Amino acid sequence: MDVLEVEKHKAYFQQVIDHFGHLDVLVNNAGRSQRAIWEEIELAVDKEMFNLNVFSVLSLSRIAVQHFMKQNEGHIVVTSSLAGVMAAPYSASYIGAKHAIHGYFDALRLEKMMHNITVTLLCPGPVFSNILADSFTGRPKEKFGKPMEITDRRMSTERCGHLCAVAIANKLDEAWMALPPIIFMVHFLICYPNVASLVTRFLGPKFFVKMRDTKVRMEIKSD
Repeated sequence: MDVLEVEKHKAYFQQVIDHFGHLDVLVNNAGRSQRAIWEEIELAVDKEMFNLNVFSVLSLSRIAVQHFMKQNEGHIVVTSSLAGVMAAPYSASYIGAKHAIHGYFDALRLEKMMHNITVTLLCPGPVFSNILADSFTGRPKEKFGKPMEITDRRMSTERCGHLCAVAIANKLDEAWMALPPIIFMVHFLICYPNVASLVTRFLGPKFFVKMRDTKVRMEIKSD
């Protein structure tokens, strides 16, 4: 299915119910990343990003929650990102979309905690996949087009998938996953926000780009 065709979501969902009789878990995993300079991003890109990474997820999840309310149990899983926990440079639309995901689904968790409905947010850091080449840029309908390299320091797809499965099986509220030192850095910066402000200013944006992408794959005009 094309998740952007939100007007068809109810029909697609009903096909699942007609075939299996019920639904236990909905895993939202569609999405795209981004590489772009903040002030050069056209508003149309922000809208495309939110349509895919936020609104399509909300549409399908709301249909699922209505079903879960009737059967008095269910599990919503959303693939977010460490970018939804802590911002990173040169991906502003993506960062905004992932933070929106956390806001929407943290609210859902609070609303439905007495209805046996679980919400799990999966937050991977850098992982090997094709997401980089397909990333948005600052212009509509354009792809970043630069693939990951085998020498990049990223978590393997298999390891990330295993950790996601563990988080889902144990019905965790939120799961962060990344190789060190990224996972340690995120914990430190989130737990000590006042210190984080000083640390991030000292290290600068290029440091965080290299942590995420191993190397700088786009032209950064200034720090």
